[in-house]
Amino acid sequence: MLVCFISFSVDSQSQSLDLYIQQGIQNSPQLKDYTNQLQLNSIDSAVLNSERKPQVNGIGMLMTAPSYNGWGYDEAITNTGNYSTMVSASQNIFSKKTYAPQYEALNIEKQSIKNTSMLSEHDLKKGITDQYITAYSSLISILFIQSACVLMKEEEQLLKKFVQNGIYKQVDYLSFEIAVQSQDIQLKQAQIQYKNDLLQLNLICGIKDTSYHILQDPDIRLMQPKEKNNSPFLLQFKIDSLKIVNQKYLAEVKYRPRLNWAADAGMLGSHPALLYRNFGASFGINFSMPIYDGKQKNLQNQKLSINELTRTNYQSFFKTEYDQHIELVNIQLDGNEQLIAQIKKQAVSAEILINASKELLNRGELSVTDFIITIKNYIDIKSQLNQLELKKRQLTNELNYWRW
Repeated sequence: MLVCFISFSVDSQSQSLDLYIQQGIQNSPQLKDYTNQLQLNSIDSAVLNSERKPQVNGIGMLMTAPSYNGWGYDEAITNTGNYSTMVSASQNIFSKKTYAPQYEALNIEKQSIKNTSMLSEHDLKKGITDQYITAYSSLISILFIQSACVLMKEEEQLLKKFVQNGIYKQVDYLSFEIAVQSQDIQLKQAQIQYKNDLLQLNLICGIKDTSYHILQDPDIRLMQPKEKNNSPFLLQFKIDSLKIVNQKYLAEVKYRPRLNWAADAGMLGSHPALLYRNFGASFGINFSMPIYDGKQKNLQNQKLSINELTRTNYQSFFKTEYDQHIELVNIQLDGNEQLIAQIKKQAVSAEILINASKELLNRGELSVTDFIITIKNYIDIKSQLNQLELKKRQLTNELNYWRW
């Protein structure tokens, strides 16, 4: 078996996928925005409650209309002035039926915000997981490249002695040294790639950190499929349908009779000297009912019917797309699993060949060129396997995303 090790800085710490997802959710400004929207929705509901209560206003007015020698406003109209200060109150008598659709609109909006927030968090988790998988794949590349470097550097010292003893030629040693340097370069490139992938992962999660962490195996497993009709993806279409129905109710409210009571108390007069006698109160009922508005209600219902048809078309298309996408991912996943099984068998054979080649090289019975080719073939096979494992994790994450 090949010896595998990887060296990091002293500050290296092991990090898990769950930790990155947790920090990503915590730092997401979009998810915080949805939380704030829910608070605003609660405030709007409180405002609606306040509107249903009696509305009390303070009213004051001081108006004078001077005239001179018959010039000025007609005193029969202005009474030369108007002086008032009073408190008025009014309230819709049948407010429950009037405001019910508005409360329902706020409730539907609340459901929409919650579902959108869930979808946004779900998308964020998928994005973080995809990048974590990519970074972890880069880490695995470092491991198997470094294991080959360790093996070649061990053989390099032995080969140097063989050259001194005349078993191998100097040119063989130089060829092997070039191969070792090439592996060092590949290792450095893999480390740079891993560092970049790690920084990109931190960027997605909103983490300000440039440390060199070791990622744990994400251990991505397939989730059990859930009932499609209960999926949050389809829930949004149901919420949109509720919105359209609610808009119809809101339109009908405009055509209902309105009955308000109103009352006021205070001082109202036109002569300053007699204001002390003008304190009083009044109350009454105000009734209104729309009679004709040019058939706006019918036009509004036509618009809402078209909106419902559009919503139905999108929902039907999404259901078809949903099923086809899951089927496609399953097909890709099955094909990928078959390739992984084949490459794993090839990797076992390649590792056996390396160990055998190492023994032959140590006895001076194998050319340096053949040993270098064996190492390169092993790295190529491990690289293919790593890419297939990466693809498997990505496809599993994709399938879990839609099965949610």
